[in-house]
Amino acid sequence: MRNLYLIRHGQTDYNLRGIVQGGGIDASLNETGRRQGELFFEKYQEIKFDLLVASALVRTYQTIQPFECLGHAIKRIPELNEINWGILEGQTGNHLRALFDDMNGRWTSGDLDARMEGGESPKEAWQRLKAGMDQVLKMMPEDGNALVCIHGRVMRIILSQMLGYGMQHMNLFPHRNTALNLLQIQGDHVTAVRLNDLSHIPQ
Repeated sequence: MRNLYLIRHGQTDYNLRGIVQGGGIDASLNETGRRQGELFFEKYQEIKFDLLVASALVRTYQTIQPFECLGHAIKRIPELNEINWGILEGQTGNHLRALFDDMNGRWTSGDLDARMEGGESPKEAWQRLKAGMDQVLKMMPEDGNALVCIHGRVMRIILSQMLGYGMQHMNLFPHRNTALNLLQIQGDHVTAVRLNDLSHIPQ
């Protein structure tokens, strides 16, 4: 059985300020985000990870960078980058809520080709995400553990697809910075053991 530890990156200033941050924004973690990564490391450092993976964007690498002190090398897979939000990337403001609500409504209704202008649709994103996850699974031993740090929207897409819900139901999967989603994989069967787990963050 393979255990896939999927986590979202730590907080960036873009997250904090409500600025749209997709695949076209390569923001670093802020102080809170670095602390979130350290807390995740403190809780899960005893797990024998056979593979550590981040997207090509720096915020995912920085989140799991503390594991390097144990001798781990972190593989960067650009196919796991965040979805591209097109012309909205880098924008902020109350007007964005209606745009995102409209797009989420279209996706939930099954229009998975819909995209923000200049951006990426869920179907397009899944094509590259599947290629990225196939790389991860190919590199994992049959009975092993992999830690994969990715992004919020692509986390929803991957979970909805791997757990058999379909991307129109991606919004069933909430996400927080450094939240853990633990999947167990046996053959073609995928089971969610934990979802959006923030037990490493003091309340």
